Amino acid sequence: YSDAYPKGKSGSLGEVSYAQLKSGKIAVQGKEVPTGSLSSYAKARKIASLLKDWIKKGEFLLAEPVELLPSVESGMTFKPLKERPIK
Repeated sequence: YSDAYPKGKSGSLGEVSYAQLKSGKIAVQGKEVPTGSLSSYAKARKIASLLKDWIKKGEFLLAEPVELLPSVESGMTFKPLKERPIK
């Protein structure tokens, strides 16, 4: 890790399920490692519920998009996404 990260080398330490992440601990290379969320599921549910109420009451209006995403005709180009095979 200390060599790969600074050099931008990709690599996988393993795979876990979302349920395993939420449990608070996962095993990485045989060691038990604590996990923590970057966001709060409870707060997200509360915000979604509040937003739903606002939309129903007409206090938060949904509108047409301000600008459409660029199409092929726009001539805009993007960097390709580097994909790594699933092992």
